[in-house]
Amino acid sequence: MRYRSLTRETAPAVEPVTLAEAKAHLRVDISDDDDLITAIITAAREFCEEYLDRTLIHTQWTMRMDAFPWEFKLPRPPMATAGTTTVTSVTYTLETQATATLNTSEYRVDRDSTPGVVRTVYAGTWPGHLADANAVSVTWWGGYGADGDSVPQAIRSAMLLLIGHLYENRQAAVATGAVPQDVPFGVKAMLDTHRWGSYR
Repeated sequence: MRYRSLTRETAPAVEPVTLAEAKAHLRVDISDDDDLITAIITAAREFCEEYLDRTLIHTQWTMRMDAFPWEFKLPRPPMATAGTTTVTSVTYTLETQATATLNTSEYRVDRDSTPGVVRTVYAGTWPGHLADANAVSVTWWGGYGADGDSVPQAIRSAMLLLIGHLYENRQAAVATGAVPQDVPFGVKAMLDTHRWGSYR
């Protein structure tokens, strides 16, 4: 899923699959390819997040809009639910072009919804602001947790399949007889069990 203004503010501190777990899956017991495998782990996580339209490990996001919507539907669920990663911030540009931040008492955050939602308080309204591109922004944390143990096993297993696929197949195509063919790719079926649709 592509979003016009979605920005990753804070990258995940760890990957859902550790180097040791990946090497055990690959049956690699030397350190020569550690840098390559580490890069493949990150690529696999990025692919899974993009395909699922989800956040796996705690990550801070910012979405910018031209005006306040009726409610903010926050991409890349799930919203983080514990610790300092529950901080949510809503800012907007005043007519004077200064930036203001809404007090948290002026809106509600629904972390149980998929995707997460930010709404005004009951009978409340959003404030007026400068009519301009990216005049309103919301920042939040997404992800299942701070480490790989919190990520659903099906997703972690799909990552391991993809890591094995990328490690064993260094090219986008292989020669079958005299005709190059795409490398078979079977990760998506497992990921589909956790895939979330578009946010409209």
